[in-house]
Amino acid sequence: MTAKKKRPVVAIQQGARRNYIYARQLEAAGLLNYLACDFAYPDGGGRWLKRLAPLVGPRLSGALRRRAIVGVPKDRICATLLPNIIAFLKYFANEEIVFNLMDEALGWRLRLRSLNGADVVLSYFGNGGSFLTFAKRRGAKVVTDFISSPNLREIERRERVKWPGWDDEETSQNSIDAYRGRFVWLLDISDIYLCPSQAVADDLAELPGFNAARVRVIPYGTSGVLTLQTRPEPGRVLFVGSGLVRKGLPYLAEAASILKVQRPEVKIFVAGDVSSSVRQRPETRDLNFLGHLNREAMAREFARADVFCLPSITEGSATAIYEALAHGLPIVTTRATGSVVRNNVEGLIVPLRDGAAIAASIAAIVSDRDRRAAMSVAAAAAAAEYDESRCGEAFIEVIRECIASSLPRPA
Repeated sequence: MTAKKKRPVVAIQQGARRNYIYARQLEAAGLLNYLACDFAYPDGGGRWLKRLAPLVGPRLSGALRRRAIVGVPKDRICATLLPNIIAFLKYFANEEIVFNLMDEALGWRLRLRSLNGADVVLSYFGNGGSFLTFAKRRGAKVVTDFISSPNLREIERRERVKWPGWDDEETSQNSIDAYRGRFVWLLDISDIYLCPSQAVADDLAELPGFNAARVRVIPYGTSGVLTLQTRPEPGRVLFVGSGLVRKGLPYLAEAASILKVQRPEVKIFVAGDVSSSVRQRPETRDLNFLGHLNREAMAREFARADVFCLPSITEGSATAIYEALAHGLPIVTTRATGSVVRNNVEGLIVPLRDGAAIAASIAAIVSDRDRRAAMSVAAAAAAAEYDESRCGEAFIEVIRECIASSLPRPA
């Protein structure tokens, strides 16, 4: 009787990013050996949440609910609480140091289980830490999802200097160096660079050790999006994100002030965590803050919106834009969001850090209803083109390519 061949891919992920989409797609394709992660549980295993929800509140219970992994059986989930415990150190220590410790904690758990016969290790942005080096030395191929630009920390610092007081965090030179150092290490150790957008791939190309032959651009797509029947309210503009300056909130505030004078029927609504100090700033007086919304409330806001606007200074590939596309929303954004939006098709692309251009683009869409309708149709078509199944097929094709390259060559 021949031994059953082990499945070829170990996936490593901290957090519930994108609803564990890669692990789910690998499992559906019969390729997942196991998923190593921090706190999570198999779908159907969280009945205790119903009892816990009244005690922890809707926000925390919602966060716990997102840790349910749909479509991956219990015996393929290798979870540990240690990274979650270490995460509390971020209130006392450098953020990059804490991230490294969390990765190493997950890596220690991985070493106990080892590769388990797998040929490929898939990691979110280096999750697993030195286990990736361990796996590489044992002949495994490493595939890394580069979730952001290597310039993110530098951009954050420049924007925080330009807009003091807009968020409560600071970006030190040590954080910048550590962040960039992680990219350089990952470029060296990775056999495949999974990039969610061409913008990320272009920024990676500026780093030492970059190998263009290893790049695979796979858009994230509309995975896990809750869509409702749309009833757009003319002039209602939606922004989704926290108050971080890298999301371009100060420039959106500038646009709101311009529109209040030029197009008073246009109202801009901000969904997400924004501190009270930012809400009380005179520059944000023309923005309407919705606060933190759960999944259902957020879907209702997308359904009501007339235009979606995200003028980020840097992103990997903003998932909120895929949600906007799924609701057929015309989009005003920058190239730096890493989106699939094309200028004058699904929306308008504006220059970075340009409140006047944001205002003009929003006004151009709101005032021309035929143009708005055409962009809405194009947005819905783009959402269908970049849905979970199609992007998943492209991802699995890359993984199969990597698996094939790891097999011994016939004589």
